[in-house]
Amino acid sequence: MSDPHKEVKADTGSDSKLNSLVTSFNTIFFHYAKWGAILLIAFLVLSGTWYKVDQTERANVRRFGVAQYIAPVQPGFHFKMPFIDTVDKLQVSLTTLHIPPFEVTTVDNQKVTIDENFNYTIPEDKVYHIMYEIGRAGNSDIESQVVPVVKDRTSRIFAVQNMVTVNASRAAIQAEIEKSVSESVEALFGIQPHSLQIAGIIPSAAFMASNEAAVKAKNDAVAAENTKRIRQFEADQIVIRAKGDADSAIEAARGRSQSMLLEAQANKTRQVLDGEGLEARLAAEIKPFGSPDKYIEYLKARATLNWNGQQPQIVAGTGSSANLIIPVPGTAGPVAAK
Repeated sequence: MSDPHKEVKADTGSDSKLNSLVTSFNTIFFHYAKWGAILLIAFLVLSGTWYKVDQTERANVRRFGVAQYIAPVQPGFHFKMPFIDTVDKLQVSLTTLHIPPFEVTTVDNQKVTIDENFNYTIPEDKVYHIMYEIGRAGNSDIESQVVPVVKDRTSRIFAVQNMVTVNASRAAIQAEIEKSVSESVEALFGIQPHSLQIAGIIPSAAFMASNEAAVKAKNDAVAAENTKRIRQFEADQIVIRAKGDADSAIEAARGRSQSMLLEAQANKTRQVLDGEGLEARLAAEIKPFGSPDKYIEYLKARATLNWNGQQPQIVAGTGSSANLIIPVPGTAGPVAAK
């Protein structure tokens, strides 16, 4: 059997060693924790003694709420009192302020949603004024001060515009808004305006629907007018073709008439010429005999000399004078001319 007294002594020795280890750990832990806290506090204190100003910024320091400098603090590293100094910074480079979309009303009571951007810079001599004489201290609310002014000046100008002509006059409207806003923000806040852009002009859904209906009606009217003109053109072409055919027929008839007239005139002329030629030939043949009667006697004599004893086929003559016998080849019997 084991001795109870020896077991108690063994347990007591183990507890002593454990307590010694715990005490050593606590001593070491608290030692390093103390130094860690000291270093942390030192870091916080030291880090709160300096600040940095970027090239695009200007700054000032408030100590217990009171601004310490009239002229702005320039870019670089600077020192301040920890915990009691507050650094205010203000961007002086070109800033683009987006104006949240807002509604305006035109002179014809149309709702329009406007989306704008305003570009500005802050002059160095106005930094103190903007930080501590406008709104709350610092630059936390300069944009909230500018936005209502932009909206107000924009609403005033759109209030005299007719929605039908807004798109056509957009450049002039933007120039007028830019001028009004620039003059106002410069006078009120001292900031330097640069430009204003109207990023969007969105008419109401009702206006867009009515405009689309009007455009459709206009397009339908134009289409109807074009159809009418096409039909008129086709009708004119038919009339032109008919007139052309009629004119062609008239010209053809006139040509035939002229041709017939010319042919008749030619026949008449030919007959006249033939008669004149015959007359001239007979006159030439009669002339040597002195008179027509002697010429006829000559013809009778020649016929008598040339007669072959056959019955005459053509007999010509008057009264008691001898007949002129003219044979006609291929006839069935004699033909007498008196």
